[in-house]
Amino acid sequence: MSRNLEGKVAIVAGAGPGIGRSTALALARDGADVVVAARREAPLRALRDEVAEATGRRISSMVTDLSDPTQRETLVASTVADFGRLDGLVNVATHNGPRALLVEMDWEAYRESVEFNLVATLHLSGLAAQQMAEIGGGGIVNIGTLNSTSLLPKMAQYSSTKAAMVSASKTLAREVGGSGVRVNVVSPGFTEGTPLDAMFEQMAARSGGDGKELKARAAKTAALRRHVAPEDIADACVFLISDRGRNITGVELPVNAGQWIG
Repeated sequence: MSRNLEGKVAIVAGAGPGIGRSTALALARDGADVVVAARREAPLRALRDEVAEATGRRISSMVTDLSDPTQRETLVASTVADFGRLDGLVNVATHNGPRALLVEMDWEAYRESVEFNLVATLHLSGLAAQQMAEIGGGGIVNIGTLNSTSLLPKMAQYSSTKAAMVSASKTLAREVGGSGVRVNVVSPGFTEGTPLDAMFEQMAARSGGDGKELKARAAKTAALRRHVAPEDIADACVFLISDRGRNITGVELPVNAGQWIG
C-alpha cells in the first residue's frame, strides 16, 4: 500500500487562507501535484507559488467562480487535460450567509447558500467522481461544519445546507463506491485563524466582553481544551484521499478537539 500521494493529482476548491492553504500544502508535501482554485487571482497565484516553492511539486492555479456550473466543469476538465488524471478533490469553499432567525429568514439569501454549499459542492464532486472512475478510483473530501450538530440559533442557513451536503455526500459514496471512488466529509470545529478571532471579537462587542477571553473560555469547553489548527483539518483530508484511507467511505469525520462528541 502506498504511504504517499506520489504520482497523484488533486484539486483544492476554495483554496483560500486557512484550511484551503493548509490542505494544498499537505497534499503537495505528501507527493501530489495540486490544482488550487478560487475566485481571487492575486492571492491564488501567491498560494500557488508558495506551495510550489515549499514542496517542489507541480502546482497550478485556476481562477474559478465555483457558483458557476460551467466554471466547475472547466476546472475538472482542464485539470485532467493538463495533468492527465484526477485522484483527489477537497471542497473547502463555503457560503455562510447572514445570521438570522428562521422566522426572519431572507429566503433569497438562503437559496444562495443552497446553490453554493449543496449544489456546487455536489456537482463538482460528481464531475470529479466520473474522472476518478476512469482511472480506477480516487478520494473526495467535502468540508462540513460543527454547526450542523451544535445547531446554534440564527445559523440555520449555514447549518442546514451543510447538513444536506453531508447526507448527499454519503449517498454519493454509495453510488460511486463500485468504481473505486471514496467520498467522505471532514467537519472542523473552531479552527484557529483570522475568521475565528473575528467571530469572538464580534461576540465580545455584542456582550461587552473580551474577545480573547471568550475564545479561551470556548477552548476549555472542548474535551482536549483547545481549538483545532487548519493543519489538523488538512491532515485528515490527506489521510482520507490517500491509500491509507482506502477502506473509509461515506463517513463524516469530526475534527473538533472534542468540542462535540456524540
